[in-house]
Amino acid sequence: MFARAVNENETIKSVLDDVILVQIDCEKGEGPEIAKKYKVRGYPTFLTTNAQGEVTGGLLGYPGPDKWTDWVKTENTDQRTVAEKKTAFEAGATKELACSLATHASVAYDFAGAVKYYQTARDLDPDNAAQYSEEILTFMYYGSRGGDFTLDQIEAEAKVVTSAPGATADTHVMVTQMLGGLAKQNGQPERVIPFLKKALEATAGNEEMAEARLQLEIGEALLITKDADKAFALKKQTMDEGWQENAEQLNEFAWWCFENDVNLAQAEEMALKAVELADDDGQRANILDTAAEICNARGNCDEAIARIKQAIALDPDKSYFKDQLARFEKAKADKDS
Repeated sequence: MFARAVNENETIKSVLDDVILVQIDCEKGEGPEIAKKYKVRGYPTFLTTNAQGEVTGGLLGYPGPDKWTDWVKTENTDQRTVAEKKTAFEAGATKELACSLATHASVAYDFAGAVKYYQTARDLDPDNAAQYSEEILTFMYYGSRGGDFTLDQIEAEAKVVTSAPGATADTHVMVTQMLGGLAKQNGQPERVIPFLKKALEATAGNEEMAEARLQLEIGEALLITKDADKAFALKKQTMDEGWQENAEQLNEFAWWCFENDVNLAQAEEMALKAVELADDDGQRANILDTAAEICNARGNCDEAIARIKQAIALDPDKSYFKDQLARFEKAKADKDS
């Protein structure tokens, strides 16, 4: 996205008069060593340096032309090294230093550090608390993958974000999607319901958010009205034209059904059709795994074992399938006993 924007967007072009932009492919040539040197872990990552090549700031991801340009201007104004900024921050924190150190911390996936700096910025600049709260929530979400933050902590911050005056429909949708995934992973999907209701209210009648609202309505059918058939019908509306003849999309739909315990009989049919349409043995094996999971969920242990054995035959080097076989065989043994 940035590669296109840098050549087309006038906002970005305007700031490039004051900096030298060097683009590096971190997967080719000297790229891997450069990435290692600067602790780059995600793409795209942007770094600012002084004339001596010392890092003065960093940014993980492309946030859009306006935010990216503002970040470049800010870092270009203060060309102290990151180490110098940290020293200055300890001596007397400012919101500018806090924000600079927060974005740089994210480059190394130090999301706990990024949250700490943004919390300081929010304390120092309460008039812009809503902006900082969204950044805090985002980095808490990223940090949760490594165990830095709990669902309770993220839910508490989500309440701050959605309760802020002027919280937009986009914000409500973002928070619902974020918290919904985490709540589901933690086996407590119902915890997203209050946020889901707010998002449904915020997007009501907004034609520009029709696609997002459709996803919210699926969540409503699954979690609030408990109408599996409606959820299934709404899910169909999200699929691309011709999905019934596309192995990848059939498998995606079948897996959604499995994850949400919706129409498993139809899901199994979709998975088996996807097996027939698969392009190669690797894809076929992965889809057979979906079919095996669905069979196991339906209590058809023998069928689940047979399907995963087919997957192993097609891709014998994939240890995951062998682990699956052991799990399904245990499920059968437990059922038989």
